[in-house]
Amino acid sequence: LTETAYEINGNTVLYVPREDFSNMEQCVRDKDLVQRLETTLIHWTRQIKEVLTGSDASHSDTANEDKGPLAEIEYWRSRSIDLTSISSQLQREDVRIIGSVLDHAKSSYLKPFNDLAEEIQKGSLEAQENLTFLMFLSDPCTALAKAQPKQISGHLPTVLDLVRMIWWLSSHYKT
Repeated sequence: LTETAYEINGNTVLYVPREDFSNMEQCVRDKDLVQRLETTLIHWTRQIKEVLTGSDASHSDTANEDKGPLAEIEYWRSRSIDLTSISSQLQREDVRIIGSVLDHAKSSYLKPFNDLAEEIQKGSLEAQENLTFLMFLSDPCTALAKAQPKQISGHLPTVLDLVRMIWWLSSHYKT
């Protein structure tokens, strides 16, 4: 229920079970605990995959053909917030301990999860950089959106100069 409430707001929250991890050897030998932690890890993997694939689908060229640069800025703002939140959750001590227990238990679920966690880190950096560059376009594009048809040509040089700057400096908008 909590997860659903956060999803409605566009937030991804990784549920962390309350367990006693004070004795690592005992945790690794406790097969029921390892199984519960693997179930948690599988759930996190599903959540992260949904974020990575869901936002890519919502940002496809066909989905955004009729949307302007302000929608692009909002997309990267939302994506940056969600990926940064997941990234910071993955760095929390309780999440790291679960990973450590599963690593010591030689869980086969850990490597795919760690690969996704790396994708989240990269995606978070990409989203933050894209948002930083796109924010330069926010005011000029807002003015362009509010302009009367006769005023549009006066706004275009500024917008095009900023697009060129973004293309030149951004690591991710060169493709």
